Amino acid sequence: MLIDRPARLLLGLNNALVERQSGDQPNPLPVDDLEWNRRLVGSAPELRDEWFRFRTSGGRLPRIEDVLGEHQGNTEVWGAGLLWSRGRPAGPLLDRFPRTVEALRLVPGLRSALWSVLAPGTELPEHTGPDSGVLRYHLGIDCPPHCALRVGDVEVAYRDDVGILFDDTAPHAAWNRSSMERVTLFCEIERPVGQPARVVNRATHALLALDPRYRAAPDRAAAWDRSLNRTAG
Repeated sequence: MLIDRPARLLLGLNNALVERQSGDQPNPLPVDDLEWNRRLVGSAPELRDEWFRFRTSGGRLPRIEDVLGEHQGNTEVWGAGLLWSRGRPAGPLLDRFPRTVEALRLVPGLRSALWSVLAPGTELPEHTGPDSGVLRYHLGIDCPPHCALRVGDVEVAYRDDVGILFDDTAPHAAWNRSSMERVTLFCEIERPVGQPARVVNRATHALLALDPRYRAAPDRAAAWDRSLNRTAG
């Protein structure tokens, strides 16, 4: 995530407020009792069907660095299919994933979402995210063995129809050590906090969303989709 000095200062102030409000929480966070997670998990077979229809029709995804405009540190290939950006549906794939987009509308505070595909042998080395005001959520769609996420000292295997919610400002890493693709639905969600942190957090992300680098992601995704999927059904 490219961050200039003013944005770093803004995020630093917001992070301090959000972290004081959030207190000491486990990481990954409990997710089974969250209604929106139960709905997404319940929809996972339909989302998987949409994904397989896209893939079997010849659908291809760009690399995540080509969508976001910066490399993410991964080895091998990390594919990304943008579905949601800056709090609303976006990108060239919406008409090909109508059920997925419908399911995402039920996620409160959804900031961004994409198909996340790690090619066989892909590793994302340990790193930390810059933003305490959002949480990351991964829903397993097509997850072979030997694929996992590690957050701090906690390692969690990716599994079909299972969601993982975590604070990515903690050191974390992910990998696909199998011979098949690992597919998840990747979401960035506004962190639920009380007042006044909620207002400040939302204002912070509204300002960050104005950055042209982030606003350009849907256009980059559309350009790559035209190049990659000219003949896909």
